[in-house]
Amino acid sequence: MKKIKFAFCLLLVLILSMQCLGVSAATPYANYFIVAGEDEMTLPTPAAYEVAGTLNLSMTDVGSLKGAKDMFATFVDTVDESGNEVSYTRLYVADTENNRVVVLTNEPDESKRNAGKDMYISNNFRVDFVIEGDPEDQTDPSRMLGPSGVYVDENGTILVADTRNFRLVEFTEKGNFRYSYEAPKSELLGDDFNFQPLKVVKDDRGYIYVTNIADYRGILLLNSNGEFSSYYGANAVTLSFWEALVRTFWSSEDIAGTIVTLPYTFQNIYSSGDGYIYGTTTGTSSGQMRKINSAGTDVAPYSGFDFSDPGTGGNVALFDVALDQDENIFLIDNLRGRIYEYDKWGKNLFVFGTNGSGTGQFQDPQSIVVDHNEIVYVLDSQTNLITMFKQTKFAEMVHKAEQFFSQGMYDESFPIWQEVLDENNYYVLALQSMGNVYYREEEYDKALDMFYKAEDAADYSESFVEKRYDFIREYFSVIMGILLGLIAIWFAYGWIKKKYKAKHANVEKKKTWFTPISNFFHRLVYIPRHPVDGFEEIRYENKSSYGEAFAVMALYFVTHMLSLLVTSFIYRGGKPLAMTNWGLHVGIVFIPWIVVVIVNYGLTAIMYGEGRFRDIFIGGAFCHAPFIFTQLPMALLTNVLSNEEMSLYNLAEEIVLLVVIFLVFMCIKGVHGFHVGKAIIVLLLTAVGVAAVSGLFMIFYGLASQMFDFIIQFSKELSYLV
Repeated sequence: MKKIKFAFCLLLVLILSMQCLGVSAATPYANYFIVAGEDEMTLPTPAAYEVAGTLNLSMTDVGSLKGAKDMFATFVDTVDESGNEVSYTRLYVADTENNRVVVLTNEPDESKRNAGKDMYISNNFRVDFVIEGDPEDQTDPSRMLGPSGVYVDENGTILVADTRNFRLVEFTEKGNFRYSYEAPKSELLGDDFNFQPLKVVKDDRGYIYVTNIADYRGILLLNSNGEFSSYYGANAVTLSFWEALVRTFWSSEDIAGTIVTLPYTFQNIYSSGDGYIYGTTTGTSSGQMRKINSAGTDVAPYSGFDFSDPGTGGNVALFDVALDQDENIFLIDNLRGRIYEYDKWGKNLFVFGTNGSGTGQFQDPQSIVVDHNEIVYVLDSQTNLITMFKQTKFAEMVHKAEQFFSQGMYDESFPIWQEVLDENNYYVLALQSMGNVYYREEEYDKALDMFYKAEDAADYSESFVEKRYDFIREYFSVIMGILLGLIAIWFAYGWIKKKYKAKHANVEKKKTWFTPISNFFHRLVYIPRHPVDGFEEIRYENKSSYGEAFAVMALYFVTHMLSLLVTSFIYRGGKPLAMTNWGLHVGIVFIPWIVVVIVNYGLTAIMYGEGRFRDIFIGGAFCHAPFIFTQLPMALLTNVLSNEEMSLYNLAEEIVLLVVIFLVFMCIKGVHGFHVGKAIIVLLLTAVGVAAVSGLFMIFYGLASQMFDFIIQFSKELSYLV
C-alpha cells in the first residue's frame, strides 16, 4: 500500500512539474514540412503554430455566422486616452448566408461591456459593427444578398462582392453605403456576359480585380470607376495526354464536335500591395497558386506552385492565399484542412492542420488571413468559427533566422539556425542556410557537410566546384606530373608488350590453370570489338559455355554494385547510400537479361531462328560487356565532376546503352542467322514482348498484394473471434 501511495505521489509531482515547465500534449493536427526534390517527402517538425483562440459569435447579440465565405484583416494604429500608441487587428467577415458583413476588433472597449451588451467573443475580440441593410426593403442600397468577398483598402473603404445582387458595393470606413458598381459594359464582354462577383481586391493604383463565377477568361480588371479594362492573368488550358493527341492529329472539323476543354477559373485572389496579385485555382495540380505581375504574367520563381503533398497522398485543393509582412505565403487546402506556409522563394516552411471537429481542425475552411502580429486566422463556413493560430517558439526562430538571412545578415542568422537544428535535426532549410553561410565565408568543407546533411545535391555541387578549383590551383604541378608519368608508363608498357610479342611470336603457349580465365577475358573483350565473328563463334563453334555466361553476369553484378558504392553524392541526386534499395538493383542486373532471353527464344522459335536457347543465353550475357568495362570507371569519375558536367556524363551513359542495344541486335542476327531487316523486326518484337511481360507482372503483383492483405486482415479477424 505504501508503494502505491509513493507511486501516486511521484506521478502527481511529475504532472505538476510538467505543467510548470510548460510541457503540453501534442497538437491534434499534423505538423511537418515538405522536402522538395525529385522524390518529394515529408519530415515531422515540432508544432509551428498552436491554437490561440476561437472566435464564436453565437453567444453575442449579433448571432452566429452562417456559411461565411471570406475574411479580410487590417492593422490599426491609434492613440488611447492616455496618449499611448495602441495597435490592434480588425477583421471583416463576409457572412454570406446572413447577407451581411461583420466587423470584429480586438481593441478592448470597456464602455460597451458596461453598457450591458454582450459583444465580446474571446482574446479581447468584440463585434465592432455590422453592415446590413433592411432585408424587407428592396430599395435599400446597402441590402446585400450572399456577399462572398470583402476587401478593405488603405483608406478604410470597404468593398464587397455582393454575389447574388450581381454587383460590387462600396461602404465607408464606418459601414455607410457609398457606391454600387453594377455589371460592367464592354464589347469584349459580349451581350450574354453574366456579372456574378465572387472575390474582389484592389491594387495601389485603385484598379479593382474581380473573380467572376464560371468566368474562364481570367480575372476581371476594372478601373477605379468600375469600368471594364481587360481580362487579367487567365489560366492556361490543362489537357490530358489523349486530349493533346487528339488536337495534334484531328482536323478542326473533327474537333468541332467534341467537348471543349476550358481553363479553370480562379477561386480566390490576394493583392500584396507591391503590384502583384496572388491567385488560387482548385481542380488542377498545375499552377494552383500563381503570382501575377501587372502585365498578367506569372512570375513565381517556383513554377506556379505545382503542388503535390506526400503527406496527404498528393492531392490538394488550394482554396485561399494570404501573405504576412515578411512575404511568407500561407495557403489553405479545402480538401484536407491543411495550411501550407512557404517563404517568398517558394521553400516550404511548415504544414499544419487537418480535417475534423476538434480544436484546430476544420470541416470546410474557406478563407485565411494573417495580421501584423503573425496571428493566422482561418474561417470555417461549416462550423461558423474563426480559429486563431499563434506561432510557437520553433516557428519564431525559423522566421527570425529567415528574416536575417534574406537581409544578408548571415552572422546574425547562423546561431538562430543552430537553435532550430537543436529542436529539429532534420530541418532542411536550416541546414541549407547554414551551408550557404559557410559557402559565403569560403569554408567549403563545412558547407559540403551541411549540404550533405540536407541532401541538397545542387548546392553541394557549387561548394564542390569551389573546393575543386582551390585544390587544382594548389596542386596543379603535382597533378600534371602524375598525368605525364601515367602517359609515360602507358607508352612504356606498349613498347615492352610489342617487344615481348615479337620475341615470343613462334613460342607455343603452354596451357595452365590460368588459360581458361585468360580465354574468358579475351572473349569478353573480343565480342564487343568483333560482334559478327564473336556471336557466330558462340553459335557455330561452341566457343563459350553456360559457366562463362554466369561469370559475365557475376562480373556485371559486382561492377554494378561497386559503382553504386563509389558514385558521388552529387550524382546520386543527394541520396545517402543508406537509402539505396539494394534488392531492387539485384533485380535490375538479372531480371532484364532473363526476360529478354526467354521472350527472344519464344519469338525466334516461331520465326525459324537458328539459335538454340544456349546461344541466346550466352550471347545475351556477353552483351553486358560494355557495362562491365565502363560502369565502375564512370562512377569513380563522378567524384571529380560537378552538376555542370552532368550532361556530358549522361551523354556517355547513353552512348554505352546504345552500344549494348547494338550488341543485342548483332546477337540476334548472329546466333539466328537472320538478315538485317528480319533482325530489326525481331529486336522490336522482343522489346514489345518484354513490355507486355512487365505489364502482366505489375498486374499479378497488384493482385497478389491485395490477396495477401486480405489473408492478413482475415487472419486478424479470426484471431479476434478466438
